[in-house]
Amino acid sequence: MGLTLFPKDDLHVWDIDLKNTACRRWCDFSLCHCLDLEDLLKDVVKHFVGQLDSLPGYIRPLVSAGAKGSARLGGRLANTIAGMFGQEYVREIRAISECTRQPLSYVMLGNLIYDLMQMGDQAGVGCSSYSCDIGGKPTLVRNMDWVVPRSTGKFTRVLRFHRGEDHYVSVSVVGCVGIVSAMCPGKWALTLNQAPTNGTSPGVFQWPVLQRLRHCCDKMGSYEELVADLQEYRTMTSFFAHVVGTKPDQHAVITGLGSEFWQRDREESCLIQTNHFVGEELEGRNPPEHWQEGEDWYYNDSYRRMRALTKRLKDPPKTLVGARRKIMGSPVTTADTMQQMVLQPATGYWKLWVRK
Repeated sequence: MGLTLFPKDDLHVWDIDLKNTACRRWCDFSLCHCLDLEDLLKDVVKHFVGQLDSLPGYIRPLVSAGAKGSARLGGRLANTIAGMFGQEYVREIRAISECTRQPLSYVMLGNLIYDLMQMGDQAGVGCSSYSCDIGGKPTLVRNMDWVVPRSTGKFTRVLRFHRGEDHYVSVSVVGCVGIVSAMCPGKWALTLNQAPTNGTSPGVFQWPVLQRLRHCCDKMGSYEELVADLQEYRTMTSFFAHVVGTKPDQHAVITGLGSEFWQRDREESCLIQTNHFVGEELEGRNPPEHWQEGEDWYYNDSYRRMRALTKRLKDPPKTLVGARRKIMGSPVTTADTMQQMVLQPATGYWKLWVRK
C-alpha cells in the first residue's frame, strides 16, 4: 500500500496540555491507544531481541533485560535517565506505562530506540529533507524512512502540545514523548534525520536525542532561540536537525556530534539533508557508499538520495503541491518511507502522508 493522507480529526490529532502535571498530560491519549501501543512495543522488543549480538557490550545487558520486561531494570533505567536530564519526561514515560499497563522497560526501549540504534551503529534506513522558499515563505519537506519497526507508519499520530494559546504540532508515534518532526505556527519547523556515528563518541549519560529536541520545542521560542538551544547541550548520539523559520534567511541544518555542533545555513535556493555529513570539515567522517564485510556487500543510499534531490531541485517548486512532488518517487521515496510531510510555519500549513 502506498502513502495515504493523514486525517486531521480528533482520533488522530491529540492535545497534550503542558500546563498539566507530567503524570496527567498523557492519560487520555494513553488510555485510548493502549492496544496500539502494545502492538507497537511488541515490534520494538522483537527487533532488539533479534539485534542483541550487534549491540556494543556496554549496553547489551541493559537492552536484553529491558526486552524481557524487567520491572527492576525499567525502574533503574528510568531513575538513571531522570538523573541525566530531569524528571519531567521520565514521569511522562512512567505515566504512559502505568496507564497502558505496559512494562516500563518496554516503554523506555521505545523512547530510546534512536540512541540505542545509533550506539549499535544500526541504520533505521534513512530520512530525506529539503527546504526552500515558496511565495517568500520557508517550507520544509521531509520523508521519514524509519522502519524499526515497520509498523511506524501504521501507529503514527499527531500531537498538539500547548501551553495556553501557544502550541506546536508534533508528528510522532504512539508512546513516544520525544520529537522527530514538529512545527510551531508563526515561528519554526524542525525535522530529525539520522546521522552517521563515525568519528563520534556516544555519551551514555547525556540527553537522549528525541527528548533533547522535545525540550527545545517545548520552549516555543523564536527560530533563533531554537537554533541556539539545539546546540547548547551534549546528546547521547549524533543527529541532524533541519530547521526553518518564517523569513527567507531562516534555513539551517544543525549537526550534532554528541559533544560538538556544526551549523550549515542555506547558500542556494534549496537546503538539502539526507543521512551523511555535508561540508569539508565533516565529510571525512562519512561512511563509504559501498563496502564489503566478508562475502557480503553493503550499500548506503544516502548519497543517491542526495544526488536525486539536488538534480530535481535545480528547478525549485513554486507551490506547496509542487514541493511534495519533488520528494516523491524513487530513489527518494521508497517502500521504506513511513511518513511524508510538508511544513510551512509562516502560514501554519502542514500536511502529512503515512504508510499504513
